[in-house]
This record gives sequence, structure tokens and C-alpha cells, in this order.
Amino acid sequence: MIMNTAGKVAIGILGGIAIGVAAGILLAPNSGKKTRKKLMSKSKELTDRVSKTYGDMKKTYNKQLDSLAGNGKAGIDTLKESMKV
Repeated sequence: MIMNTAGKVAIGILGGIAIGVAAGILLAPNSGKKTRKKLMSKSKELTDRVSKTYGDMKKTYNKQLDSLAGNGKAGIDTLKESMKV
């Protein structure tokens, strides 16, 4: 699958956020139990955020694809009409 620049940037940002959150939690002065709870909570939040971002990107991609397909069909129809004698 070929990924466009926006997709790469989004993945990079989400990856950076995940690393930052994990480092912050692991370096915080909490007990192991609290740290594990925070990690689970933050990983759930990140999973939800990634799912939403993926869904948004998928919708945008599909809209663009539909638009391009419509433009292509319209161009072909125009060409057919202009070639009729």
C-alpha cells in the first residue's frame, strides 16, 4: 500500500506522542501498580485516537477517490460526446 505524505506525518506524530507518553509515565515517581494503570489507560486512549485518525483518513481518501472517479467519468462522457458525428 502506498502511503501519502499526510499519512506518514500522522503516523509520525502519533508515534511521537506514544513514545512521549510512555517515557513520561515510566519516569514519573509512582508505584508499579499506579504506573501500570496509567500505561493501560494511556494505551487505551492512544488506541482510540489512532482508530479515529485512521477512520478520518480513510473517509478523506474515499471522498477524494470518488471525486476523481466522477471527474474521470465526466471527462470520458465529454470526450465521447465531442467525437460523435
